[in-house]
Amino acid sequence: MGDHELLDIEEWELVLNKMLRFHFNVSEEIKAVVQAIRQEMKPELIPLAEDKANFGKVIKKAIREMWSLEYEVDDLQAKFADSIGKMDLDNLDVDFIEDMMLKSKPLQSVLNDIRNRQKAKLEDVKKTYGDAIKDLEPMKVARPPKVVAPAPAEPKAADVPAPAPVAATA
Repeated sequence: MGDHELLDIEEWELVLNKMLRFHFNVSEEIKAVVQAIRQEMKPELIPLAEDKANFGKVIKKAIREMWSLEYEVDDLQAKFADSIGKMDLDNLDVDFIEDMMLKSKPLQSVLNDIRNRQKAKLEDVKKTYGDAIKDLEPMKVARPPKVVAPAPAEPKAADVPAPAPVAATA
């Protein structure tokens, strides 16, 4: 583990929060342009508003990608917690600890993969937006809960047409 570089969680949060501030600032610029279009009757500003709106979507996409990686870590932590069950701290024994260590081993490679993707995403965001966000004040926003797509509903027996009877052949 000597030369393995770990993800700096504080830097991750700082960059994410600055990206949120950057997105907020772009949104405010869009509002100002739209108000100018309405109040001053300047339709020539419409392309500027559209460009800023598209740029805001790109920023939001980067933020959502960062959140997506955080959701993966949360899911992994939940799986591990479920696998070890509820801990009885008064009766911890060596067997339980050994079992917990064995269960965590496969998850380590998954976590390492997620952390590597987080480091790559962090570097990408810093490279792309670093100059734009370096002097911004971080903006703390609670990450929205992960949206789980509902499973497609199974058709009810009454909704499914009965198969046509097959004529008996001899």
